[in-house]
Formats: sequence, C-alpha cells, structure tokens
Amino acid sequence: MAPKRKAAASAAARKRKAPPSDWRTPIFYWRGAISGAEWTGTWVASAAGLPRDAEFKESANTFSLRCSQPIMSLVDEEDREVKTAHFTGSYKLDNGEGLADYEDVEHSIAVCFGPEWASVAARGTTEFGDFVSLGKLHDGASQGGYQTLTLARRYIADGDPRTAMNATSVLARVEAEDSFAGEHPWLALPWKVPSS
Repeated sequence: MAPKRKAAASAAARKRKAPPSDWRTPIFYWRGAISGAEWTGTWVASAAGLPRDAEFKESANTFSLRCSQPIMSLVDEEDREVKTAHFTGSYKLDNGEGLADYEDVEHSIAVCFGPEWASVAARGTTEFGDFVSLGKLHDGASQGGYQTLTLARRYIADGDPRTAMNATSVLARVEAEDSFAGEHPWLALPWKVPSS
C-alpha cells in the first residue's frame, strides 16, 4: 500500500502550481467630468465590473487630462463620422511608495455620436505597458451636452493581438456588438487577458 501524502504537502504543491497574479487582470475604470478640452476625475481598479459612484468619489487616484481639441467638438449630431483626438496630462498612482504623478506616453481616442451617449475608445501606452479602453460620454445629453466620460482601461501584454489595434479599430468593436454594448461599451472588447 502506498504511503498517504500529508495534507500540508499537497496544499503546498497546489500553491506552487497556482499561476502568479497578473496586475493587468482588473479593469481600470476612469470616470470624470468634461469641460471644454479638460477631463478630470478619479479611477478605480475592479475585477467585478463597473464600480459604484461612491467608489469613484472615495478614490484617491485622481487624474487631469487635456484633449487636443474640445471634447464636445468630437460629438456632432449632423456628422456621425468617427472623430479622433489625443489626451495628455497626469494621473495619481500608488505604486508602493505613496501617491505619485504619472503620465501616459501616448493616449489617442476615437468618438462616435449616439443620441443618449457617445461611444469612446482609446489606445495608448504607459511606462507600465500598452492599453485599450472603451467607454462613453454620457449624462446631460438633454441639457445640450454630455457632462461625464467613463472609460474602462485594460492593460495588455506585449504579444497580445490588441497591440495592433488603434483607437478607431477598438471603437469598431462597439459598432459590431451594438445590440448589447451601447449602454456599457466596455463589454464589446474581449477584456480577458490571453494566457501565454
């Protein structure tokens, strides 16, 4: 009869086999107010879906970005062509040594008009890696202009096929999945980090 293994040894073996956690696993939700070319707000990392309003309000992870043109100029009810622009600015991140300012190396966006919201996509690079984002301009359409922009940012690995996408091709995912992705555009892009 074979000797029984100790429970502790098998637990240790399972622990060794568990893959290391990947910092890219959560989605980083950015939400803020727009005013002219400015977009300011907070971001929250979540693996459980869109954070609650209170989580955005309580977050110390603030950002202040400036668009290459007034954001509302990208939304034209008469001209429904996709418009593109670039963001610059900084965001707060605690990378283990307290909150510090960081900047995206590159951050381009594409916008497509909608009657209740406008779909927005982004593609960019940071010192930590590349990212793709999907979201929407919303709130206040009936008052003559959107007031809030929410983008869900997914960081992607170097070999990920999404590194070949630009903001316009990311936005095309919303149009392809229009039946369910309009109100929650971030659902249109496969957000799962591919296993290597």
